[in-house]
Amino acid sequence: MGCSKMIFNEMVSNLYGLSGEEIVKKMENFYDDNSDAEKNSWRVSLPKLIEVVKQAGLGNLYLATEYELPAGGRIDATLIGDDEHGNHHVLVIELKQWSRDGVKYFSNDGFPVIKVNAKNPYSSRHPVNQTKEYTDALNGNHSNVVNGQLKIFGCQYLHQFELSEKDFFIQDAYSDVDISNMFVMGEEGKFADYLKSIFSPTADNEVAKNLFIDGKYVTTEMDMEIINKITESPENIPLWHDQSEILDYIMPLLKQQANGSLKTKHMILIEGAAGTGKTIVGFRILAEYWKLHLNSNNNYSCIYTLPRNRTIKQVLDGLRDKKKGIYIEFLEKIEGKRDLLVIDEAHRITEFSDAISSAQIVIVLQDDKQRVRGNEIGTKEAFKTFAHENGYNFFTFKLDYQKRSGLGSYVDRLDKLLYESEYQKDVGLGIDVNIFDNIQDLEAWMIDCHNITTSTKYYAPYCWKWKSNWGRTKTEMDIKIPNINPVFQKQWNPYKYQYKWYLDSIDKVGCIYTAQGLSFDYVGFIWWEDLVWRNGEWQSNINLVTKYDSELKKTITNNSDTKNLLLNIYRVMLTRAKKGIGIWFKDEETKQHFKKICLLEG
Repeated sequence: MGCSKMIFNEMVSNLYGLSGEEIVKKMENFYDDNSDAEKNSWRVSLPKLIEVVKQAGLGNLYLATEYELPAGGRIDATLIGDDEHGNHHVLVIELKQWSRDGVKYFSNDGFPVIKVNAKNPYSSRHPVNQTKEYTDALNGNHSNVVNGQLKIFGCQYLHQFELSEKDFFIQDAYSDVDISNMFVMGEEGKFADYLKSIFSPTADNEVAKNLFIDGKYVTTEMDMEIINKITESPENIPLWHDQSEILDYIMPLLKQQANGSLKTKHMILIEGAAGTGKTIVGFRILAEYWKLHLNSNNNYSCIYTLPRNRTIKQVLDGLRDKKKGIYIEFLEKIEGKRDLLVIDEAHRITEFSDAISSAQIVIVLQDDKQRVRGNEIGTKEAFKTFAHENGYNFFTFKLDYQKRSGLGSYVDRLDKLLYESEYQKDVGLGIDVNIFDNIQDLEAWMIDCHNITTSTKYYAPYCWKWKSNWGRTKTEMDIKIPNINPVFQKQWNPYKYQYKWYLDSIDKVGCIYTAQGLSFDYVGFIWWEDLVWRNGEWQSNINLVTKYDSELKKTITNNSDTKNLLLNIYRVMLTRAKKGIGIWFKDEETKQHFKKICLLEG
């Protein structure tokens, strides 16, 4: 997808001498949804910035404003141009009209923010943290930054903030924030020198401007393969807007814990659908903990854990670098107290153990719509109750943006299909969705995908007996769909050595138990008759699953909502794909309903 819709951009020299009001009039031709407060910010701040650029003798630079990042956040201003060697540079500038009298630190349920006493008071993140979020987003996701054609810089300009009060920005929760690239009133000369260190006054900056404005926004791969990267250096993986806010909240707690001043217990629940980046945040928090305890030999005081999920454990054990101290354990095996406990797939817990209540900081990665057994109790409300009963300060965050599927609306449409959920804005699917009338066509498509990448997998509901594992011969086919020539037949995924299956296999089909927590470039899905659309509602035939799935059968009681369990099972398997999914339906009416809701056909 493109980086943004139309962006105001202009050579700075063309803006010399214009009043704030004249600049606003120019920008209004590009933006139609801005508030009076935003327009006032342009009116006041942009002439100040333009004056500094003029002072630096850099009128040849291009100024772009209100650059919108797809996952949230808009960059106030960017200056674009070349250095003396012809290297293309972009400077991200966070503009603030703050004065010292107008701001104060504020703790919102423990979340550190800056309270701004404006005409309409509001809370703001630290300007340095805001800038870093934007530069990280561009470094990780702008196509022409990722390919090395553009280099990103960042700074802040607070043109009304008193120089004598600048230390306000390095106190309390932000005592270690680097403000070396923050410029306030009275530092215009210093700011101009900084600009001259990045840009040349004689360069023709047209190419740099086009590279930035016309570049594409591509999502960073958010999957298990990056765990070693993120532990080598947390900054290796840029966080998106919603993820950055979580880190802002947690970092002061980790720092207090590291210096021994944290006396309270904290549980932070992070909810989000598949592909929103919960696991990445979890590993980033672990990496930040390790960074704060480099010399303490304290790695085992923090643990990444999960309810018993053999597949994820085998995959992570295969991927991780054992030398880096990454400690992964099943929740029920953890004993003793821990500084930090990160519980992934927390919706799948079946009991609240002492291991949870014994940790000082607990990070819960959770999604109510991924509970797939009748005895799974890890709901958001259940964790909230547990936290209050065990003396935890409880705080929640919700991740909404799809990092896995190109920020599209595929998961939103899927939730509308399965749960009749409404979504605010449809921005297109984000991944390639193919519906096949013939299962052989699905197979041909899967072979083509596998020729592109080994990150290709079949998934299906548990509606066939697992003969190849429990039968007399390991060569027996499990899934057979007759009345087709040739007969479609596959084995289920292996019970052991699932890491090998994860790396490369389209001959063996995954089920719900090998789906959660994993993602692949391409997925082929068999939609069977256990979940069909009839008479304007979903009908569940849970017996088609429990006939073969003994684990599910023994967890179902008279109180179990079996239809919702099936809906959740389907949602999990249908959200494993990052680039493309192919689906074959056994039932024609169900197929047509899917096409109507998810593909907007008919």
